[in-house]
Amino acid sequence: MNRLLYPFSLIYSVLLKMDRFFSIHRKFSVPVISVGNITWGGTGKTPIVIELLKLLIKENFKPAVLMRGYFRYAKHPIILRDGAVGVNVLDTGDEPLLISRSVPQSIVVVGADRYDNALKFKNEINSNIYILDDGFQHWSINRDLDIVCVNAVNPFGNGMLIPAGILREKPKALKRAMIVIITNSDMISNEDLKKLKETLFNFSGKEPIVTYYGDFEYKNTDLKTNFDLDLLKKSEVYSLSAIGFNKSFENSIKKSGVKIKCNIVLRDHSYYNNSMISKIIRSNNLNKKNSYFIITAKDAVKFQNIDINIKKKIVVLIVKPKFEIGEEEWGKKVLKNLQFF
Repeated sequence: MNRLLYPFSLIYSVLLKMDRFFSIHRKFSVPVISVGNITWGGTGKTPIVIELLKLLIKENFKPAVLMRGYFRYAKHPIILRDGAVGVNVLDTGDEPLLISRSVPQSIVVVGADRYDNALKFKNEINSNIYILDDGFQHWSINRDLDIVCVNAVNPFGNGMLIPAGILREKPKALKRAMIVIITNSDMISNEDLKKLKETLFNFSGKEPIVTYYGDFEYKNTDLKTNFDLDLLKKSEVYSLSAIGFNKSFENSIKKSGVKIKCNIVLRDHSYYNNSMISKIIRSNNLNKKNSYFIITAKDAVKFQNIDINIKKKIVVLIVKPKFEIGEEEWGKKVLKNLQFF
């Protein structure tokens, strides 16, 4: 199959080069940080954006995130602020809504043309720094700092470009990155991690930052009230997710001490409805008293219109990236690259 798709990868490569060559490079009057990757999805980019927002707000910046909002239904640009209370996920997409609710002090601007949207809402958002989500291949906006996330479990796929492989660009593109972050580092052996760090250093010329997921919390679907971890450990538990890299989610559940009976995986960014969830519950005999689904925070923002009785069966796992060098050193590295240190 990869060989059959290889000619299309060549076409993709040509189109990528043309896009970069013909794009008009535009610069904002405030600094821009891009958080992106060189592969198609599943690198843990969104949790890094959330941690970056928390860092910048702590340092008294007023950041705004510029996002496309993948698989959203609304065509017009939308501004999310104050936790986006009452906003419909169908209008925004799951990742923008998760970011806004995770960091209510932040501003998230959702829309296809990120440069025009920033100009259009410049006075309204009044930000002094932009975060360009999924921006490593977004040539039309100049960046002051490029952060690239690499999934330790599958850093380069089969080494081929889309659609024959998962690469958006060849690994040598990491030379443009100022910070390279390895995610899911605890899912590979120490020896493999050492080799990956050496490989990434050879491509980028920078020592990569190593991260893994920790600080496990279980919440109800409101993402605020706690759920009893001991009850989960005694119950029949299923995982349900629609994210780019499901194995990381499963790994986090296991690390938290909860045993999973079955993993139910949907396409990334899939939306949920009552009929779908009810069918899954019936087919897996989940009507029993002590049986629950565990979902991700990204999925939880899509449960706002789900029936209350179904929500009683849903538990949300909240995790955050942990930095091997420590959060303080991570913060210093970001600020130093922005020349604010």
